[in-house]
Amino acid sequence: MSQLNPQVQMIQDVYAAFGKGDIPAILAHLSADAEFSFAGGSRDVPWHGPWRGREGVRQFFSAIAEGVEFKAFEPISFAAGADAIAVRLRLVYQVRRTSRVVEEEQVHWWTLRGGNITSLTHFEDTAQVLAAVR
Repeated sequence: MSQLNPQVQMIQDVYAAFGKGDIPAILAHLSADAEFSFAGGSRDVPWHGPWRGREGVRQFFSAIAEGVEFKAFEPISFAAGADAIAVRLRLVYQVRRTSRVVEEEQVHWWTLRGGNITSLTHFEDTAQVLAAVR
């Protein structure tokens, strides 16, 4: 039986912490200059950022918690490289302000350096998210 790649395990731990609302556990895995962003992000979506540094990432989690209610957050598969992890996820959430539902698959592209997360880029159906937010 092969052991799980330690970088994949760290990202799985981050998702588990997210599921429990344990944001300090997530922030502990970040480099001081970490950045969370959305490819094709829009200023119309409060959680799109970009968010820089641990305090910025903390604000990202506040924005997403204020903006949506998750119905499903399911990592499906993980692919690991030397300094990056790609994760395919299934998400379902309701935008609090409009009550519209987003159901999509996303790809999260994590980059790592020295055992810490340096960035997370979300790839999503931006048009669907914008329609749900507006």
